[in-house]
Amino acid sequence: MLIKITFPIILMIFNTELADAQYFELINQETERILISLSDGDSLNSSDLTGLKNFLDSKIDNELSKSFPAVNQKSIDSLINHLNEFESEMKIISTDSAFVLFNNWYLHLQNIFYDYSKQKFFSSSKQKILLFSTSMSCYCTLKMSREQTVELLKFIGDNNDNYDYWIIDSYWFNELQIEYETLFAPSVIVFNSSNEALYKIEYEEKMLVQLTDFFNNNSK
Repeated sequence: MLIKITFPIILMIFNTELADAQYFELINQETERILISLSDGDSLNSSDLTGLKNFLDSKIDNELSKSFPAVNQKSIDSLINHLNEFESEMKIISTDSAFVLFNNWYLHLQNIFYDYSKQKFFSSSKQKILLFSTSMSCYCTLKMSREQTVELLKFIGDNNDNYDYWIIDSYWFNELQIEYETLFAPSVIVFNSSNEALYKIEYEEKMLVQLTDFFNNNSK
């Protein structure tokens, strides 16, 4: 069973005039919590999705639309419908299969908020890690992409959020892959605070080992 957090408290805070940008941040945070738990083999039931569904049910009003100009109620409805489909499927499938399907939903979320995440990522003053995942490819590539997504999320959490990160579905958004000549997925690029690409890892099973070695060898 997933470890639960205090959603009534989070939702109460969310409903008391949080900054618009936190609409996505809270949804993304909860999505990643569920994704990691599924990858660890934890079971999931409908109540575990309550907080996420409540976040999504918050309507995109004019003020939110200013923060997310590429997002509208139709795109949010597509996320809600996709989540409802996942909720129905998860009752009859294994935890491993639920992880696969929920990872697809996670990438759907990233696609909807792509423009916002891009601006936020390249505005960060931290070192940052960009992971090119994909929602469409061969079995081995999809499996590696899912696993490295979770590895990166755990790495970020284990390092006290010293780094910013962004996970892209490169099947739908590949312009940065082309710009940085990183044409395989999964791949990782490390940027400094000035958005200079410092290090690249392309289609490497031991991505996390190489990434950790890079930071250990280049720590200030």
